[in-house]
Amino acid sequence: MYIDVVRPETWDELNDSLKTQMGLPDPLRARAYKGLAHAVFEITQGSAQFLAHKKAIGFIKGQTPAFENLLPYYYKETYEVNILSHLQLQDVKTWADGLKKETNFVVFAEDHPVTGETYPFVDELDKILNEKRIYSFRISHFKHFHEKTETLRPYSVRLCSYTGNLSLAILGERFRCPPMMVQNMDWNLADVLQEALLASEGRKLNPTLIGSFEGSFQDIAKPYFNSEQARLYDRAVLIFKNTSAEALAEKVFAKLGISVEEGWLQLDSTNMCHWSGVKMFSHWWEPSPSNEMLRGLLIFSPLILENPQFATFLRESYQELLEEQTWTV
Repeated sequence: MYIDVVRPETWDELNDSLKTQMGLPDPLRARAYKGLAHAVFEITQGSAQFLAHKKAIGFIKGQTPAFENLLPYYYKETYEVNILSHLQLQDVKTWADGLKKETNFVVFAEDHPVTGETYPFVDELDKILNEKRIYSFRISHFKHFHEKTETLRPYSVRLCSYTGNLSLAILGERFRCPPMMVQNMDWNLADVLQEALLASEGRKLNPTLIGSFEGSFQDIAKPYFNSEQARLYDRAVLIFKNTSAEALAEKVFAKLGISVEEGWLQLDSTNMCHWSGVKMFSHWWEPSPSNEMLRGLLIFSPLILENPQFATFLRESYQELLEEQTWTV
């Protein structure tokens, strides 16, 4: 017989287990959420309600879509919303000094959810916000897999994405906002611990492999990154010219003898046909990607690059696609 109530202590026990598994030192704490959007909602809304007298927030835009949908609420509630694009954040201290004293929190990302680009201002901004006793909410899409949270400033919260259904927040000592509804959701301790472990496995940085691969395809593809951009070397990112990245990838999968489902676990694309959507990227990503870039961009994991046949098959598939696209009379 089903009893329609949830044991709130299960979530607390899960959080204690996650803290232990992640090796977090005291006084840091961990909280589990049902994905990154859920984590961002709970942390920001909980802070807004708990510190209701602080009616100003900050947001560094152009890095992540994780906070976009929440902005209408703060406008409606007459918050002062201080928004700046990461492209314009040249002087971190000047911008932070311009925040009102009653600023509740500032949200920004450590890395890009598609390309793995990292942002050099993160630590400085986090430090200044802590000095001002403003909550610093740092979104990590991938960086936490490679740079573990061994220390965290008191007013900081690191929001770490693991899968589409799991996100973990690491809380600094001075973050005291209570949870909103997460403690009343259904949680399975063993399943969450296993999901977090599987999401972390196989992730590695390989600058030599990534750099060599990107350099070897510059005759048919444009590297997304230049040598001066900060990035995670956990993926290669190329923009293929005059072709569909989805069609290119599926040709390669066929040559490798793997299923489409298995193949897309080893590489990915922003190609709109692949996603069956048209508004996933351009509304939040700055600088705004062109349609041509989105169509031809492929992201490769080190795992698939280590296949000795992959580079040859990729080049062959690209040439075949160009021939198929050529009109003959």
